[in-house]
Amino acid sequence: MSAENQNAAQNTAENFQSNAAANAADTAKKKGLPKWAAAVIVVVVVAVVAIAAVFGYRAYSDAQYSNAVAACATASEEMRNATNDYNNLVNGDASAAAALTEKDVKDSSTLDALNKELGAETPEYEGCMAEDTKGYQAATDKLNEQIDWYKTHTASLQKAVDAVNASKK
Repeated sequence: MSAENQNAAQNTAENFQSNAAANAADTAKKKGLPKWAAAVIVVVVVAVVAIAAVFGYRAYSDAQYSNAVAACATASEEMRNATNDYNNLVNGDASAAAALTEKDVKDSSTLDALNKELGAETPEYEGCMAEDTKGYQAATDKLNEQIDWYKTHTASLQKAVDAVNASKK
């Protein structure tokens, strides 16, 4: 290659580089922001999104916790009502029916059925003692099981009492 061709090639390369630098500078000027400012904006946006996510998660967790506490309190109140209904039946009509003897009824098997119902072991109340959402949910589930037990046994005890009373002489 001749010296003239080399100089022309070099001039063309230099022109290309200076044009590319000028284009980049023009682009940066058009955007109005230096590169470091764009990086700062990205970091700030990421930080804001992260903070919003943390606060959103905490708000969601707090709401879940509050709902679990409220559900447990409701279940506890239902448990108290179911227990009272059962105990009122045991201490009232069932007690009176259990005081009857075989001489007082036509069918003594009704007394056996009543005594079997009265001998059922009642569940122990555990209450809403928990430290976190899962604990309150577990306590609520346990209370709901106990409520079902009391309702079922109140109904079966009432049937047994009614059978004894129907069998009276």
